Amino acid sequence: MVNVSNFKEFVEKINRDINEKYDNFSFKFADIRETLRRQRVNKKECLFSIKEDKKDLSKKKDLSKKRMYYINGGSQNEIQYHIQKRDCIYYGIGFSLKNSNTNFNTLTYMKPFIDVLFNADFKKIIDEYSKKGYRPFVDDENSCIECNINDFREYKIGKYYLFGKSIKINNDEISDEDYENMLNNFTNDLFNLYKKIFTMRNEFMDNKKMPIDNNNDLLHKCQELLESNYNLILTGAPGTGKTYLAKQIAAKMIFGENKNIDEMNDDEKAKFEYQYKFVQFHPSYDYTDFVEGIRPVKKENNYGFERIDGTFKKFCRKASKHDKTVINEKDVKAFCSYIEENISENKSFPIINIAEKENNSPITQIIYDDEGVRVVAGTKGSQENGFSTKTYKEILKIYENYINDYIILNHKNMENFISKVGIKEGEHTYIHGFLQAMYEYFNKKFVFVIDEINRGDINKILGELFYAIDLGYRGEKGKVDTQYQNLIEGSDVFSKGFYIPENVYIIGTMNDIDRSVESMDFAIRRRFAWQEIMAEDTINNMLIDEDAKNVLINLNSEISKELGDMYQIGASYFLNLYKYINNDEENQDDSIKNAYQKLWDNHLKGLIYEYVRGKKSGNDIFNKIQNKYYELIGIIDIENNEDSAE
Repeated sequence: MVNVSNFKEFVEKINRDINEKYDNFSFKFADIRETLRRQRVNKKECLFSIKEDKKDLSKKKDLSKKRMYYINGGSQNEIQYHIQKRDCIYYGIGFSLKNSNTNFNTLTYMKPFIDVLFNADFKKIIDEYSKKGYRPFVDDENSCIECNINDFREYKIGKYYLFGKSIKINNDEISDEDYENMLNNFTNDLFNLYKKIFTMRNEFMDNKKMPIDNNNDLLHKCQELLESNYNLILTGAPGTGKTYLAKQIAAKMIFGENKNIDEMNDDEKAKFEYQYKFVQFHPSYDYTDFVEGIRPVKKENNYGFERIDGTFKKFCRKASKHDKTVINEKDVKAFCSYIEENISENKSFPIINIAEKENNSPITQIIYDDEGVRVVAGTKGSQENGFSTKTYKEILKIYENYINDYIILNHKNMENFISKVGIKEGEHTYIHGFLQAMYEYFNKKFVFVIDEINRGDINKILGELFYAIDLGYRGEKGKVDTQYQNLIEGSDVFSKGFYIPENVYIIGTMNDIDRSVESMDFAIRRRFAWQEIMAEDTINNMLIDEDAKNVLINLNSEISKELGDMYQIGASYFLNLYKYINNDEENQDDSIKNAYQKLWDNHLKGLIYEYVRGKKSGNDIFNKIQNKYYELIGIIDIENNEDSAE
């Protein structure tokens, strides 16, 4: 048996044994760390650093309160080997945010490591390790408990997240077998996992890409991020098409497929506009605009004041009608009315098109009254088919089972569903279409887009919604009392507190380099997933002309060299090029060159000047970028050009 009562001595034993039994493993580990971290490792002879945190521990008289965890050194801005003593010995790879000096930069450093875990290819590795007994754990100041791997995405300051194993402690001892297995895991499984996570993180940082799944399509990637996080910010250089992309993401969320927003028919536009809302934050935008406030109103010839919903609360009120897992008879009647209104005039073919899955039949007629509902379904010529009249209580029972266990119905599970809810065998195909339409009605996705989210005073605009907007508090469990809660009537859906329905998704856009970015505080940043949109991500979709692409790519290369990637220029600026080309000119080359010159003078020059304003070598940087642009568009006589940042 191995004694663990003195945790410091126990860790020192690990440091000794892992080198003696595993061929100086700590040195091998340190060499890999140097390569992956691209920084020198000072203390190679120990796998775990046993330096005590004097600031944290010097005043503690109770020795049991001394630090009960150790890491392999470093700044805690990376993944690290981690061992902890609580009710058990916990060990593995830690994602630590316990550092008292942790700030937003630490979150920025840690996020790529955590994102790796949710890469589609890496999920397979996590599954393999789970079969070997590795588990995710979360620790705060009081406990270390097993959690779900998805909790790693909700990382919070003051905690660390561990992927590893636990060893049961009996009378301050662990078994020799458990101890040897731990050493073996440190030198094999965990070592391999450490290298894979760090390597993939480095690739992400180098290439600025993190494939969430095997489909690298940007739109699909953003949709997945939004669906899993509910809140997404598209960030990047100006002009990269973030606002347009946000609208495209919203369309895909609403329709369930790629949908060109410029080519929607009238019905599609109506559906989109019902489930989508766009606002732009600015310095004057406030809580009363977004949530609610007291506004002047005119009634007949008199003026007064009323509590009025803000844009976001109105949107959530509408979304709440279509976010119901628990419904009543009144809801079913409302749904039947909706079906009736949307069946085509000749009653033969539905305009509600049920998704093409097994055992679906389209609805062609619906008959309902206070007693119950009967659906006629099928194709033209089979209008007599359908299911017999069901009471609303029967419908509610069937629907409850449907959403709990059988949303995806096929031949394999249809038999169980029929027997459970008492549907006749001949009716199952008809009622399936009805149930799916019902599910879609009560589970519509609504997307709220906030353009220039950083330009408003977030604290004033959101107020108490900081709590409700969090992924973990969506829905009625996240109710908050708004500032005018006492004025809301009892019949109001938000009478007992405002909440953000679970079918509401939020997309924000912001430019990396805006000075107002600094107003985005830590609390709001961690509530959003972030996706950087690089100029190269959207250039092919926005520009047709290969010469224009070439100029933009090479200009951005120069900008990155002088200022950094975040100062790149998006392709939307180059869309202005085409309006300056005069096709009537005899010399097209001169016309194109003049158009490029106007593009610089009217659009790019001022932007670059803002980039370098206040920088020590701003004028020199401006001239280098300008000269590169002139070189790219074929203006040879750069030396004689007097244009500069002055």
